[in-house]
Amino acid sequence: MSLAGHVVLVTGGGGGIGGAIAHAFAAHGATVIVADLGESAETTATAIRADGGHATAARADVTRTEDMDALAAVAAREHGRLDVLVTCAGLGLSGLLATQPEADWLRVIDVNLNGTYRAIRAVLPRMMSQGRGRIITIASVLGKMGGFGYVSAYVASKHGVVGITRALAAELGSQGYPGITVNAICPGYTRAGMGVAVQSTKGGPRSGEEIFERYYKRQVPQRRMMEADEIAHVAVFLASPESAGITGQALNVDGGFVMS
Repeated sequence: MSLAGHVVLVTGGGGGIGGAIAHAFAAHGATVIVADLGESAETTATAIRADGGHATAARADVTRTEDMDALAAVAAREHGRLDVLVTCAGLGLSGLLATQPEADWLRVIDVNLNGTYRAIRAVLPRMMSQGRGRIITIASVLGKMGGFGYVSAYVASKHGVVGITRALAAELGSQGYPGITVNAICPGYTRAGMGVAVQSTKGGPRSGEEIFERYYKRQVPQRRMMEADEIAHVAVFLASPESAGITGQALNVDGGFVMS
């Protein structure tokens, strides 16, 4: 699946899953715009270039509409096209709904859901003018289920990401843009980023790996966490010509944890 000549924008590209996705696209010949906060975007872009790939870094905040518009403008100005958007920026901020500070709840929704909206809204005019494009959102298997406590804000935001993915796929098709596909990837517990970070539980703070081993491993047929590269390979497939007939889907990559 060669993506030579394609231009790909990855928000959250400096994170664990986002970085793996950026590397995977570059390995398949795409030029990648890596967007994230701080220095993490440049770290990822530098590593891609060291491996012989094509990547540029952009410091951008998905909670700022002007930052997302600037990313779309960079793609148009420097490359004249934008073929793929992957919305990978996200955060958790675990806590119980009854006690979590309102500011934390709003922050999770603003980054995970509204940030996805802002990135998509910024790139849609370019893709619509091209008549083609791939939008790949990163949701979660928790976007299809209720969760198990301490993740209410995260679960709500990821349900929203799945919802906007499906709604936009139908909207674009009905408006005469069948060449633009919109799909979500729903990772299960993944050995990267939030998947290994310390989270709140009834028994106190625990790492994601410990939470998986204690509470979820026996519910996963493959009895293992996912690896970031496995999420990245699915993203590359959804951006390829071979996936042209797939849109409005939320694909689980979770070792069989959620079967739907």
